Amino acid sequence: MIYQRGPHEESEDDMANVWKKQKTMFKLNGRTVPTDTPGAERVKISSRKWYGTVNGKHVPLCADKQSARTMLTKLQSDAALSSVGVCDPYARHRLRPLADHLEEYASHLRGKGDSEDHIKLTTSRVRGLFDGCGFKIIADVDAGRAVDWITARRQPKPLEVIVPLGIESFTPSEAGKLLGISLAGLREAVKRHGLTATGYGKSRRLPRATVEALVNRMNPGCGPATANHYVRAVRGFFRWMLKSKRIGTNPLDSLELVNAAVDVRRTRRELDADELRRLFIAARGSARAYRGLTGEDRYMLYLVAAGTGFRANALANLTPADFDLTAATVTLAARLNKSRRLKVQPLPADVADALRDYLTGKPDAAPVWGGTWARDHRGAEMLRIDLEAAGIPYAVEGPDGPEYADFHSLRHSYLTLGGRSGIDLRTLQELAGHSKPELTARYSHRRLYDLAGAVGRFPNLIVARTPESGVLRATGTASSCTPVARTAFNQGPSLSTVGHETGVNSQFPQTTEPPVSRGFSPRLACPDISSLQRGRRDSNPQPPDRQSPDCRFQLSTGQGTYAERRRWVQCRVQ
Repeated sequence: MIYQRGPHEESEDDMANVWKKQKTMFKLNGRTVPTDTPGAERVKISSRKWYGTVNGKHVPLCADKQSARTMLTKLQSDAALSSVGVCDPYARHRLRPLADHLEEYASHLRGKGDSEDHIKLTTSRVRGLFDGCGFKIIADVDAGRAVDWITARRQPKPLEVIVPLGIESFTPSEAGKLLGISLAGLREAVKRHGLTATGYGKSRRLPRATVEALVNRMNPGCGPATANHYVRAVRGFFRWMLKSKRIGTNPLDSLELVNAAVDVRRTRRELDADELRRLFIAARGSARAYRGLTGEDRYMLYLVAAGTGFRANALANLTPADFDLTAATVTLAARLNKSRRLKVQPLPADVADALRDYLTGKPDAAPVWGGTWARDHRGAEMLRIDLEAAGIPYAVEGPDGPEYADFHSLRHSYLTLGGRSGIDLRTLQELAGHSKPELTARYSHRRLYDLAGAVGRFPNLIVARTPESGVLRATGTASSCTPVARTAFNQGPSLSTVGHETGVNSQFPQTTEPPVSRGFSPRLACPDISSLQRGRRDSNPQPPDRQSPDCRFQLSTGQGTYAERRRWVQCRVQ
């Protein structure tokens, strides 16, 4: 084949023009043959795309001639700007595969000191979203397609497994083949969901109800919390892309989190003080070892977890050297803390006393509760064994569905007991090591009995009705009705006296309204008169010295209108 430029096109020296490549082929009877084949016919074929010249190189454009000219102009303009140092800083990253960027993002997380488990989980979520949406390069990324993919994952998939009729029990191999899972996954699912099974070894059988329950639990669709994990992971990836000058704008900036409160798939509960004591007794008296931890080891592990609020990975890496029992503190290294900060946590006095004998003789550099229970995420399974021995339910029905007591529930118990003990939220936040008080509030639970106890501390707000009180008329005098409330002038109420008979006149209950200024000096104050005790105002009142002795007596004892009392006091002063 011979490639050449088409003769019908403009001169190649004209850089603004586009042209097509032509290739010469030899065919015989419709088949391509070598050039020296006798009787072969020479055929010229033009390329499908148009080509242009940029910096002396031939570059492919597109099949449409007008669009190809536009593309060539843009490429030549970019090349001219780049020659003088004015170029697109993101051009070299646009055509790189997203997989290469993701590998470099993993190296960035590793350089920050993130754990390998966190890096693996984060990158797998980002890669899963890219593969599910078909994103290969940066230009492919679209927020609408990402939202559609996340929404599709949240939808439950139709059941494709049909349990055969007439079979009442299945062997593990039959059930695993029917469900499409391994035997280890089948055992884990039966144990996690508390389903029934009979026999052991070759006699192991799964009832039909167990298999149907596993079928119903298959492919329910991910919850909103899981969807938010994908959103946060891909957001963090593109924030790094933006910060490292690989993109100019975030293509997934409009991707929003899902409201996780409307569909909580798994809720943890706290253990109260009585349940914790029963758990400690059951673990300490257990003769069974779990992944190298004896009953005594598990008892001390649960005790420290409930007394510090540390997570499983932090507890599994604590050494005796981290405990200062003289000062009753434990130091958590920054590499073991989720916030990557050194933390010195105070220990309750009873926990510190229990640790003194337990840590005696243990090597300082070896983990106290080492093993594979935390690495393999088997803390919930270990705790569940001791909960069952203590008679404590692993799952209880809550207002929004089942609530589970797994190993992380000990952290919930720590913060909940602290809140119920009167520790304020700011102090609890420091103890938990949270960056925001909202996170601490999620761990510190308040049940109905907590709310009822808080309401029970309210002051009594009901004012007892006196026997001589009756229905008050809208207008009246002191002789026909009983005053509602009276207080001494300039004397406010207190919560301790609400509901008791106090004030100037003991037959009237204490008012809860603040005192009102009378407009004259307290030294000359007269007893307060309610609006129902006042008589009708006289349009032409007489001076006090011209009134009858009975009237002067009424004014001196606090009766009469306000204007009459005021003039009477002024005359007395003069």
